[in-house]
Amino acid sequence: MKRAHTFWDVVAPVYDLATLRGQEGARQAVAYTAERLTPADLLLDVACGTGLFACALAPQVWRVLDCDISPAMVARTRARARRKKLGNLAARTGDITALPLADDVVDAAVAGNVLHLLEEPERAVAELKRVVRPGGYIAVPCYVLIGSTRDTGHRPLWHHARFSPAQQWQAEDLLSHLEHWGLHVENHRVFAAFRPLCVARCRNA
Repeated sequence: MKRAHTFWDVVAPVYDLATLRGQEGARQAVAYTAERLTPADLLLDVACGTGLFACALAPQVWRVLDCDISPAMVARTRARARRKKLGNLAARTGDITALPLADDVVDAAVAGNVLHLLEEPERAVAELKRVVRPGGYIAVPCYVLIGSTRDTGHRPLWHHARFSPAQQWQAEDLLSHLEHWGLHVENHRVFAAFRPLCVARCRNA
């Protein structure tokens, strides 16, 4: 995880600019995610990055807990929350495969654009299942492939830094894995974002 930590600390200052062309699709994905949230929810946003999902969803829920393995990304989330004057958001460093939370403590969770980066994504899903109450809502936005062409590093920033995802899934592969790892996928949509972005809306079975 040290390599990923270092990479995302370096990328954090330019991440929003590098993904600018996909922001409209990302906003649509946020709105789709928000449809299942309620004003009483305690929401966990893991791998929060620069806080796009967290800060957009915070007005829809009671409170948002954010974590990211990169301190620089956490700082970006906090700065975005301050700019938006969000008083119900708390961000800290944390590893999605070892969340610093007790069992069954949150109503809902979002794990955005992270599972495809992990060598063992099933460990992250197991942690989400552990901390989200039974029957709770888990949203998994994840970059996917369209068709049979694999991602060969066409993204200049990531390719130049010699960083590549650990997993390359099509949407149906992602959904199949989530079901196999113990989530019940209720529905999903694919949005045209920075890359094709599949949002799986799941129930913690």
